[in-house]
Amino acid sequence: MAGCLGGIYLVAAMAGTSLATAAASGDVAGNEANRSHTLEEMVVIADRLFQDTTVVSPTSNVAAADLGNTNLMTSEDFVLYEPNVSVRRRYIGDPNGTMGIRGANMFQTTRSMVFADGLPLHYLLQTSFSGSPRWSLVGPDEIDTTQVIYGPFSAEYSGNSMGGVVNIRTRRPSTRKVTLLGTYFSQAYDMLGRDDDYAGGRLYAAYEDRVGDLGFYIAYNRLDNESQPMTHMAATPSGTDGSPVTGGTKGIDDREADVLYYGDSGAESATTNLYKLKLDYEFGPIQLRGVVAYDDRDRRSEDFHHFLRDAIGATVWDGYVSFNDVTYDANGSAFQHRYQERESLLVGFGISSLIGDSGWLFDLYATNFDILKDEEIRTARNPADPEFEAQNSAFRGRLTEYDDTGWQTVDLRAGTESLLNNSDMRLSVGYHYDRYELGLVAHNYDSISDEIGGVRSASGGRTGTHALYAQWGWEFSDRWDLALGLRYEDWHGREGFFGDTEHDNRDETALSPKFSIARFMGDRWVVRYSAARAVRFPVTEELYQNVRSTTSISVADAQLAPEDGIHHNLMLEKSFSGGYVRMNLWAESIEDTIFNQNGTINGVNIRTFLPIDEVEAEGVELIYNASNVADTAWDLRFNVAYTRAKIVKNTVNPDLEGNYFPRMPRWRINLLASYAFSPRWDAGGGLRYASSSFGDLDNGDTAANVFGAQDDFLFVNFKTNWSVNENLRLSLGIDNLLGEEAFVHHPWPGRTVFFEGKVAL
Repeated sequence: MAGCLGGIYLVAAMAGTSLATAAASGDVAGNEANRSHTLEEMVVIADRLFQDTTVVSPTSNVAAADLGNTNLMTSEDFVLYEPNVSVRRRYIGDPNGTMGIRGANMFQTTRSMVFADGLPLHYLLQTSFSGSPRWSLVGPDEIDTTQVIYGPFSAEYSGNSMGGVVNIRTRRPSTRKVTLLGTYFSQAYDMLGRDDDYAGGRLYAAYEDRVGDLGFYIAYNRLDNESQPMTHMAATPSGTDGSPVTGGTKGIDDREADVLYYGDSGAESATTNLYKLKLDYEFGPIQLRGVVAYDDRDRRSEDFHHFLRDAIGATVWDGYVSFNDVTYDANGSAFQHRYQERESLLVGFGISSLIGDSGWLFDLYATNFDILKDEEIRTARNPADPEFEAQNSAFRGRLTEYDDTGWQTVDLRAGTESLLNNSDMRLSVGYHYDRYELGLVAHNYDSISDEIGGVRSASGGRTGTHALYAQWGWEFSDRWDLALGLRYEDWHGREGFFGDTEHDNRDETALSPKFSIARFMGDRWVVRYSAARAVRFPVTEELYQNVRSTTSISVADAQLAPEDGIHHNLMLEKSFSGGYVRMNLWAESIEDTIFNQNGTINGVNIRTFLPIDEVEAEGVELIYNASNVADTAWDLRFNVAYTRAKIVKNTVNPDLEGNYFPRMPRWRINLLASYAFSPRWDAGGGLRYASSSFGDLDNGDTAANVFGAQDDFLFVNFKTNWSVNENLRLSLGIDNLLGEEAFVHHPWPGRTVFFEGKVAL
């Protein structure tokens, strides 16, 4: 498999090399003639609205050029090195690439928002590992800049910005350009008796052009990968007699309890195809833009590795086993094969314009996201298990599918930089509407005959919001700037159900004021204090999704109160030629924090969305970004973040009070450095560090370097680029250069080597 992938992607990477060389030397007839003329860059009206958002909020900007020495395989790679941001991407192409910002941990996905040219990629239908942004709807090669906005200090965004907002800006076509890129990558893995290599690759092809006032971009992005084993199966000691076995590995779990590791989940094969069309058109003062993104994903997990053998070498799939005179309870159902097919469609359309000579601008943008198909099959036991046929005949497999799931949003915004002909005042106003709907049905299933049995569980519902918001600013002297914002939200929950049980409809409102004041000290120093209230309403999964199986139960709560937070930020910044240095001191207190609280009763994992009365978090961020450091060819981006998050009050379980909040490393450190040896050759790399944290609310998971742990890690990455000519670039990269072994519950990827070729004509 690895060899086949290598051949495919290396051929793609090198395809067109002869053509590129000829084009560079002028041998391709009419090449320049076929290029449309370069247009003066158009100022996008939509980007001129709510500019106060990045004034009142600490904001970090990173351009694609800043990341030229990183291995950009998916769009979330653009924020990996940003201050106080964590992304749990377990492997390249992971659909569960959750993100946390500041006091929102990587499983509080409803506290961060992600947009691509105004298209919402955040997934406010579910949370935790199921609520990761739909990163795959944006290819990394189309991204121009990425912006991280910290905290809910602007009225432009809802309480889902408690952690922050990521704004992705993609490249706007200006000339005719054809791009072909191929990447092959492979990682080494050596854990629990495995000594394997897992390979993957990416293909990208795009055509873009501008014909008069019409710009268009058509692209295809394909990503294939084999992940390292995601799950290590562990059995706990039992007092019951068991049959003697060999092949296991004794160890401890994340809570330092003795266990027997008796298998792993093997490679998860994932393929994602993205088809993208973007259009923009300008006539007079009016600008139109549209985008259609369709992606389909196929995941297969069927490479399970069972370690246990009996005296004649046969696999012992299930039951009580004796290993080194200790009896353990091994569960054979953990080795069931899993298959998922997912298709989704995201469509957006916008219109922007100047309003006569009034100095006002407006923008209207509407989006629609549909899950066209999302089905997961879990077989009843492993096909090699002697119980496979009997268990399937009893319909103990599972087919889970989403029905009527998706969202619609509408945003109408207007603004001026000269309110009442006063250039010292500015005002932006807006209206927002959203509607989120989730339907989930799990069936009993026979994976042999492909027959569907009875409904195991069905649940769902919808939520919606109407919001009005405004942001006013006044630069009342050369040294002072004041900004005030206000957001009003009318939220509702409708048609919630679990089986035959229907939940009552709900309606709630919230008012969120914002305040920010800045003092400018000379031309280079500024200090700014911002404060805000933010209200984060529950999403459909937290309210309505109930799922039951033989090993787990997920229980929603249709009466969950919204999260209510007070946020503060004090920023001190000095700018200089080529960069800036900044310090942020921030603090937040959030009541009714919604978080998964887990427990095990009689071997069944119970997952609930119970509120924690109050969680407080505070921290400091130090940031240094500079290009051409000391008049050299070095570019540096460096940041350090310290975060302290604790449970202050929890009436459900007072024993948790004073504990550290889960999945919140105290320290995060990032460094990006690049050096241009010549106009054709550059090299650089990055360093990412995070300290260890707890995974559970009771802080009882104290073990390190085992499955389930939240380990500290130091990942060192490297990349070098060689531009053969103006059309052809070759690259070599390595992620996790030191071969660090660490877990974020699941194991992080091992050392991964990249080979890439890119042709641009």
